[in-house]
Amino acid sequence: FDSCRARKGLCVDPMSAPLPPLRDRLLPGSIVSRMASVLFVGILVAQLLVGGLWTKQLQQDERERLGQVAANMGARIGQTIQFFSRLPAEYRHVVLDQLRDMGGTRFFVSVNRQLIDLRTVPDTQEIQSVRRQLQDSILAQIGRGEGLAVSFVAFADLKILTGDNLMVNLSPKWQRFALLDPGDRSPVVVVQLPVSETEWLYLASNFPNGEALMGVPWLPAEQLWTLAIVSLTVLLLTVLMVRWVVKPLRLLATHAEALGRDQEYRFLPEQGSTEMASTIRAFNSMGQRIQKFIADRERLFASISHDLKTPLTRARLRAEMLDNPSTREKIIQDLDDLGSMIHAALQMVKDAAIHENTSDVDLRALLLNCLEAAEVAGLPHSLEVPERFRIEGRAMSLRRLFCNLVDNALQYGFCCDIRGEIDNQRERLRVRVMDRGPGILAQDKERVFEPYFRSGQQLDGPHVGLGLGIARSIAQLHGASLSLHERPAGGLVVVVEFPLSHFVTNR
Repeated sequence: FDSCRARKGLCVDPMSAPLPPLRDRLLPGSIVSRMASVLFVGILVAQLLVGGLWTKQLQQDERERLGQVAANMGARIGQTIQFFSRLPAEYRHVVLDQLRDMGGTRFFVSVNRQLIDLRTVPDTQEIQSVRRQLQDSILAQIGRGEGLAVSFVAFADLKILTGDNLMVNLSPKWQRFALLDPGDRSPVVVVQLPVSETEWLYLASNFPNGEALMGVPWLPAEQLWTLAIVSLTVLLLTVLMVRWVVKPLRLLATHAEALGRDQEYRFLPEQGSTEMASTIRAFNSMGQRIQKFIADRERLFASISHDLKTPLTRARLRAEMLDNPSTREKIIQDLDDLGSMIHAALQMVKDAAIHENTSDVDLRALLLNCLEAAEVAGLPHSLEVPERFRIEGRAMSLRRLFCNLVDNALQYGFCCDIRGEIDNQRERLRVRVMDRGPGILAQDKERVFEPYFRSGQQLDGPHVGLGLGIARSIAQLHGASLSLHERPAGGLVVVVEFPLSHFVTNR
């Protein structure tokens, strides 16, 4: 279509079409899926924001709780350190043995010969804050802090006594002397302080509900489950509600598509919301008016046909009685032309009528039948369409449509090439009828569909300028489009596109 583009875009390539907006390409197609997607995303975002605020508040509450626990624990540890520091060395082991005999104590205390090197847990913001509070509370009790070491150790990595023993590896008879296993991710607080040049006081204690020391997750598992359950529940309810609301709209779309295709309009029951019922009521009134208009038009043209036959016949008889042969022939020719125009107009109304029932139409066989005129006339022609090329439509009307197009191609272009294809991407069934004639001027591409408009070519036979108008009316009756384009090598291309979603039965 290079020659077509050269004329400032007055015609459009039938294979091209503007892409839909990005929003329509990203969102699903149906109203149900669109509303469900938008609501689901909105609810999900809202829940994430609420979850984030909830987690932020939880973190703040946990930090305040950890601070209070650290202050109390630091005070108790400081008092314990102060007690053992003042206790004479010969009594320390006696007191320690008594503490261990109690079993499962809150504190594990020992006096070691050296500082035990411990494998600490990863440092977090919470651990740093609690460590400072513990140190402050301990120093407030003992008054000195030279060599004070506060560590946070996982219970499984807790070393005791000489530093070569893990608490979890103690023999069963020593297990009662150990700390109780917290049973969660709570770390153990270990405080080591030199009490003499050769002795280090070692004190270990479980931090109550200390999992928060490892960091408060932004969305805990419980919150994620709640978010998922609420979102899915709302999504399900949204889909059910929207389907219930949209059901009358779907019925309305089906009836709108069927309007003008059946013999009698079937009224749609008023249902759904107030607005939807009002829309259906207006649509039913419109359908009734259209049916009345079509019926009145048919009666009008039938009356015209009946009323004109008598005066035309009478005028022809009177013309035959004229003595002047030249005048007689001209009047008879004018009467014949008038009769042809009336016949064509009535045929146009008949072809556009809605009384023919739809059926499964084999377009390949129909097009072959239309090309028989080219075989009789001995004109070049060709047909290339898929083996299975069928639609639902009115067979007689479709035959009239394509026979008109083939007749025009043979009359004006002296050849006819037909190409058919199914465009699944654009959901179209497309038929091209092409010739090698002079074509149609760009400014006449729309006027040729007007009644009785004739291009500049003079042809033999009864051509009154209604063929393309009839073809377009039949195409629109089937929900199709009919457009004219220039052939690259010269000639005219008539493109008829049927929507796959409503008519094609090739799937």
